Amino acid sequence: MNNKSYHHGDLRTALIERGIEVIDQKGIEALSLRKLAAACGVSEAAPYGHFANKDDLINSIEHYVSNKLSTALKESVKETGVTMEGLVELGCAFVMFFVRNPQYFDLIYSHLNISAGGENRYEPYDFIVSFMQKLFENIGHPPELRELTFVAQFSFIQGLMMSSIMIKNHDAAAKEGAVRKLLSANHLLFIKNN
Repeated sequence: MNNKSYHHGDLRTALIERGIEVIDQKGIEALSLRKLAAACGVSEAAPYGHFANKDDLINSIEHYVSNKLSTALKESVKETGVTMEGLVELGCAFVMFFVRNPQYFDLIYSHLNISAGGENRYEPYDFIVSFMQKLFENIGHPPELRELTFVAQFSFIQGLMMSSIMIKNHDAAAKEGAVRKLLSANHLLFIKNN
């Protein structure tokens, strides 16, 4: 569907963002194009200029969040490239994306049917997999340990993300500093064992 403007700005994006709020607060079952139209102050027909139906809206929400996360991950390694430092930055970007956008966490991990490759490709995950594969090549990590190392590293990053989201009493800058230190220490462990 085309991006169309309405008198308050970009209606398509407004509907997507409001849809994310509804899913976060009330669950995906509460999502309705009619209710979103009312919340955005437009006619009930207006959303249908952007989305064919609720499923189309949900797919658009998935792409919106996926693009935001992909952009954050790619930006995080622009300066470092595919290096150990880049892996720390990539992991930190992943964790902090959800710390700064906790409403995306439940959406991605509870409501979307995503995976690496295949029919339900998830670009951010594919980017992380590709980055790790290139890193392993660059550092000469033993081929027989690569899959296990990837699972361990990604599990560690996801664990940090979960812990960081659950701890509500620290500011984002403090969390980012702690996450970066933990990632640096963890990544040094697997490089020393090569």
